[in-house]
Amino acid sequence: MAPTSVLGVRGRQASALAGTSARVLKWRPLGQVMLAALAFVAIGSRAGVALRLSIASAAVAAASGFLLDDPAAVTLAASPTSLPLRRLQRVSVVAAAVGLWWAAVAVLATRIGGGFPLRGRALELCVFVAVTLAASATASNLGDRTVGGIAGAACAAGCYAITFLPPRSWLPLPGHPDAPGATSRRLVVLAGAVAVLAWASRDPAHGRQPRRSYGPKETR
Repeated sequence: MAPTSVLGVRGRQASALAGTSARVLKWRPLGQVMLAALAFVAIGSRAGVALRLSIASAAVAAASGFLLDDPAAVTLAASPTSLPLRRLQRVSVVAAAVGLWWAAVAVLATRIGGGFPLRGRALELCVFVAVTLAASATASNLGDRTVGGIAGAACAAGCYAITFLPPRSWLPLPGHPDAPGATSRRLVVLAGAVAVLAWASRDPAHGRQPRRSYGPKETR
């Protein structure tokens, strides 16, 4: 088969799988949390909008891991589309959904609270989402394919709790997103989470060596 034909077949397979994945994704937890988070930011005093935005971001990040839960993972393991590609499609959906939510909530928070820095808070959200997805993917590989979201939500809650600890230079997630050195520390955590997510999304068949069968006249 020509290379162009192979690419065409792969492209059609990926498109079909993307459509199927979009229909079977567990949208309800993330969708409900996003709506509640928007309302949470909108309701309240102007002075507390930054804190409400931080809490809302952590909640959305915690719910994002449920989109990696795949009850059909065992069945799809035999499909021509590899696990890395299937996982990439789901992560892309999470990134798009969270990105749209952040754009909406950032505009809302700015209108309520006036101008305040958003770059550090956007990076904080990216870190929380990456940690959540990494924990969810790892838990899915180690146990039940449908409970990774719970592990991801627990990790997101733990990461957010770290931001309330007394300031220390060695803490990976400082309390204030614009504190000195906060950006570099968050980037390190982000890179580590992405690396863990990539490792947890590797093809299970990769690196396996076929077992050699010995004939009647062969000895080991």
